[in-house]
Amino acid sequence: MTGQFSRQSAQGPRQIGFTLIEVLVVLILFSLIGGVLFQALERTYRLEERFGTELFNVQQGQMVTEWYRQTVQGLYPDSPGGHNLFRGTDREFSGLSSNPLSNEYGAPTPISWKIRSNQQTGGTELVYLEGKQISSILAWHGINAKFIYFDEKQTPHERWPPALGLFPQLPSQIQLLVKGSGEHSVIIASPRGPAQSLPRLQDQ
Repeated sequence: MTGQFSRQSAQGPRQIGFTLIEVLVVLILFSLIGGVLFQALERTYRLEERFGTELFNVQQGQMVTEWYRQTVQGLYPDSPGGHNLFRGTDREFSGLSSNPLSNEYGAPTPISWKIRSNQQTGGTELVYLEGKQISSILAWHGINAKFIYFDEKQTPHERWPPALGLFPQLPSQIQLLVKGSGEHSVIIASPRGPAQSLPRLQDQ
């Protein structure tokens, strides 16, 4: 018993934990890894900031295109002598649409699309009107924008109905042409309903 105790005392107690050099090595490794990760995150944020704006613009353009097409596809002719006969110029058009942007989806609703100048920015806005609600849908630099109306023969007109000739109440196609700084955008939509109002029972 005495000899065994003497051998354990000579060896001394076992050391538990890391030495100072090991701790310093671990700290240096952590600092190097943290620096690399920080640089990677910084590059990621820069890419998101750069391409996130472009992605937002693309998504916004797709949304505006879908809204415009939705309302035009739902255009519905008003009865003869009605208050909402379709009328269009190169800067605006109005009529009835069964696909309005409000909650009245499915019911023929008076709507209007207008191109107007913004005095504050010096640019142009695409404005949607439904009832008393006016919404600025899209804005861009420059003033070159117009609506173009096409008849069944695909002849373009700046007004609808055209001044000469017999034409149905609705055109076969309405184009929104936007000319920016070196770029041209065209949104094309066609009414899917009848071009002329259907006869009512009292008219038959």
